[in-house]
Formats: sequence, C-alpha cells, structure tokens
Amino acid sequence: NVQFALTRGDTLIIEGPSGVGKTTLLRAIAQLTDYAHGHLLLHDRETPQSLGVPQWRARVMYVPQYPAIFPGSPLDYFFKIKGFAAHANKTVWDDPVEIANRWGLPEECWCSEWRNLSGGQAQRAALAIAVACKPEVLLLDEPTSALDPKSCRLVEATLLSYTCIWVTHDPNQARRVGTKILHL
Repeated sequence: NVQFALTRGDTLIIEGPSGVGKTTLLRAIAQLTDYAHGHLLLHDRETPQSLGVPQWRARVMYVPQYPAIFPGSPLDYFFKIKGFAAHANKTVWDDPVEIANRWGLPEECWCSEWRNLSGGQAQRAALAIAVACKPEVLLLDEPTSALDPKSCRLVEATLLSYTCIWVTHDPNQARRVGTKILHL
C-alpha cells in the first residue's frame, strides 16, 4: 500500500532497490499500467475517470528514463503533442528549445532524428518537451541518469519550481531536490 499527498512545488522522491516497483508506480499514476486497488486525486477532486485519461496525462505527465525513439525530430514530437485534443484549450506553452538550451542541449539537436541523439541529449529533449507542456505534476523516472553532473544540476534547478514525483537511485540527488521521500 502506498499513500502520499503533495502540495504545489513538492518533489516526492521515490527510492528503493531495483525491481521493487518504482517505475510501475509512476506508470500506474500516469494510467499506463493497470492497478487493482487505490485511487488517484488531483486537487482533492479530479480523478483520471472524471477528467478522462488523455486529459489526466496532459496534466500529470510521465517522462520515462529512456525516451522512446519516435519518428522524426524532438521538435516534430513537440508539435505533435501540441496538436493532441487534450491540449486544445492550452494557450500558453513554454519553448522546449529555450528550456533545453539552459541545460546545455545544442539547438541543432531539435532538428535531428531522435535515433541520432545521444542518451543524454534525448533525455534532455524529452524532459524539456514535458516541461514546455506545463503539466501540473511531472512523473520523472530517473530523469538525469544519462547526464553529466553539470547538466544534471542545471536540470534539477529548473525542476525545483515544479511539482514532481521523482525516481532516483542517487541519495545525494534525493537530498538536493526532494521535499518528501517514499521508500518502497
């Protein structure tokens, strides 16, 4: 059984040994994995069922540890996401290129095919796209695992202003960014 509550700006760190279910928990919150018991509430009232799963995923956004290889470029993918019906009423977007530029991602990566990016480049691009979508909660599965220490700290500094559920195996990172810790 797992129970937690977050307020705006909290970062819940999920820690535990490999294979214990940290990623599965994130995927269940994102409605990507079925779960037998329990319920999810956003703002103490909205559920995946009341919002609909696409709207839930737009507001509670999952960023996997290893971004899938999508066809096209990161910029193509961002524009595809902007076209989803769940984002139809959104009028304000951040610029993922600008966000990732602050993290040291070269601008030319945005027009490169995903398959041509390094692991760290793909991770920063996927994370910048998620941040640009302005979700209410970010579900982050080891979001800096492929990054060098400098890039890692730059990403952490940006994410401190968001509400996050963050899986990490790095106890130093957990202390730097976490406001709450859940040990599985």
